[in-house]
Amino acid sequence: MQGEKGFIMDFLTKENADNLDLIREILADNDFKDIQNITRLQSGSRSVAYYADDYIVRFPKAEIIWQTMQREKVIIDMIYPHLMPYFDGKIHKIELVEGKYPFSISKRFYGKICDGRPESEYAVLYQNLSVKQQAKLAQDIATFFHLMHQIDYKKLNMPEPTEAIDNWDVSTREDFDYASVREALLPHKIDLDYYKPTLPNTDKALCHNDLSGSNLLLNPESDDILAGIIDFGNVVVMPKYQDFFPLSKLTANWRLIR
Repeated sequence: MQGEKGFIMDFLTKENADNLDLIREILADNDFKDIQNITRLQSGSRSVAYYADDYIVRFPKAEIIWQTMQREKVIIDMIYPHLMPYFDGKIHKIELVEGKYPFSISKRFYGKICDGRPESEYAVLYQNLSVKQQAKLAQDIATFFHLMHQIDYKKLNMPEPTEAIDNWDVSTREDFDYASVREALLPHKIDLDYYKPTLPNTDKALCHNDLSGSNLLLNPESDDILAGIIDFGNVVVMPKYQDFFPLSKLTANWRLIR
């Protein structure tokens, strides 16, 4: 792929993704010469991620993923003012660096994911949070959805979705069980019946479209439990009740819509 600056872009592969000297060299070539500690992170199929001191660095695995990162950057910059000041310091803002190996870089959030995986250095179980923490998390999620869904998306110059964007409308699956998903969300004071539109494709809003526990970073040592909201690459306009589906993965019932 030829970048805007005229050089040929390349992408990390499984053969060189563990080469931390290469990662350090790439960062140094792009004015991040003082990075001391680099650690590879568990990451999905789209990118290879690293902690680099107080930053998170993500390298796309393919051209279509880089295009999705570019789209994510545009979207975050557009919606960020609408989420302030409530979520100041908690929204995953990224900067893009286009070089031989393109990457995104962002402030590191010190938190754990919460998607039903066992307790570890990287994950916390929802049922192990205190009642106070669960209540504060529910309040913050509700506030986030309220602010997102009231953005007048028709006034935004929304970039078109790329082919790499996931579709969380699991209601179209043959094995989708609406009653079970609703039951999984009720402990969080979310009743899908309240949000579900009467007619198909009505009551649309700008939606995060992937707010599962994997994209909520939590600090279990604080009552102010929400440390960060990440991954805005799947943001689309869709019926807003669909935005709640991924949240059912917070608890043991997450398998209902896996």
